[in-house]
Amino acid sequence: MLDRRSFLGAAGALALAGCGPREERSDVVVIGAGLAGLNAARLLEATGARVIVLEAGPRIGGRVDTRKDAPGSPELGAADIGALYARVLDTAASLQIELAAWPQLPSAYSYHYAGRTFTAAEWPTLDINPFANELRNVAPSALGQRFAPQPNPLPDAGAWLQEEFAALDIPYGKYLAEAGAPAAALPLIGVGQQLATLDAESALWRLRNSKIGALGMAAAMQARQPARRYVPGGLARLPEAMAGSLQEGVVRLNQRVVAIGQDARGVTVRTASGTTVRAAFAVCTIPLPVLRQVAFDPPLPALVGEAVATIPYGAATSVVLHVEQPYWEADGLPPNLWTDSPLQRGFLNPSPVGEGHHLWIFSTGAADLAARGWTDAETGEYVLQELKRIRPSTAGRVSVAAIRSFTRDPLVLGTYAHRAPGQIRRFGNILSQPVGRLLFAGEHTADLASGMEAAMESGERAALAIATQRS
Repeated sequence: MLDRRSFLGAAGALALAGCGPREERSDVVVIGAGLAGLNAARLLEATGARVIVLEAGPRIGGRVDTRKDAPGSPELGAADIGALYARVLDTAASLQIELAAWPQLPSAYSYHYAGRTFTAAEWPTLDINPFANELRNVAPSALGQRFAPQPNPLPDAGAWLQEEFAALDIPYGKYLAEAGAPAAALPLIGVGQQLATLDAESALWRLRNSKIGALGMAAAMQARQPARRYVPGGLARLPEAMAGSLQEGVVRLNQRVVAIGQDARGVTVRTASGTTVRAAFAVCTIPLPVLRQVAFDPPLPALVGEAVATIPYGAATSVVLHVEQPYWEADGLPPNLWTDSPLQRGFLNPSPVGEGHHLWIFSTGAADLAARGWTDAETGEYVLQELKRIRPSTAGRVSVAAIRSFTRDPLVLGTYAHRAPGQIRRFGNILSQPVGRLLFAGEHTADLASGMEAAMESGERAALAIATQRS
């Protein structure tokens, strides 16, 4: 994060470029045209506020990323809408975005571990299984759940912020070990984790997310509704429609914010292109790893600045393969993959435009393919060759459709926010609180939700706070 001197330097450089900064005025400036920013902008416009939305990238949607020019229009970011995504569902309905139930696809894994390919049913009999007694019967992908507390000690989605559960804000690996997980289980539980180690994440944060997921499943069953839905034509239709519902010219693309200043009367936001926006309030949805590059004047309060600087984001690369022929029919194994190779996990997903299926390879954490410094073409070729090695039936039956490294994406620099051990006790959810006339939003600031609904929740919270002050 940049200090006052850096802020003034950024402002001075902008003043020297061309004829100087171009200043616009608005009631509210929203930074980021993902779901959080767009939801805030729509709600604020509904109150009569004049809004400008500055988006750093060339498109709308943020981590909602449908690649419409790739085979089958794969989803490179968020793909499905959960049963508890009330704001997402309501917004889709209001914008007449049709939804469809996620198709019933096989959920079982084909495993490749220690050089062997097997199913969950075969695992108990294999000599590479390091466990004894009943633990031999637990599939590698289920070990984390095996040592999770039943029931979850958190009574509701907001309990993670209550003092009585602060003792759970310890390293997740330590928590698992104390729950009885043997040392041999920890590397297997670590497959698919987004942080470098299990101990890099707070157990309380994991329990929070597990509780939110369980509540979603329970809500779907009680309402007899699909647990997951998708958007025919691609999930990007939702943020595009949200942006389209705003006043013409509100959303400005390719406007990377480099400095945010505020005083008693308002907020000044400066972009790398030389634009200056002066507004009474600002809503900032920039992901934290990128926000660290933004200059603040005055500097953020110490604890807020520490949270921005240290809250970790996951590392991951998505490689989506278009399924040309059903490889699982060729070898008789489940279509999904779990492996100790750098590929980590693969999931069979539907094409949102009805063009067959995609195999989504999600390489994460310490195994993240982004760490190898390859081009997308090199990454795609590696994935195809590695799949051929661990799942020979995929050879000639899948092709690379699209790749996105969240780790290397300069507009995100990670997947989404986690919490390190001790950070919940130290920070609570401090980023949900206003800093003068600046309000933070984005999934990293949500209290009660995760994923897309967290983004929508946070945008709503920021908009309501501003509307209250303006009334």
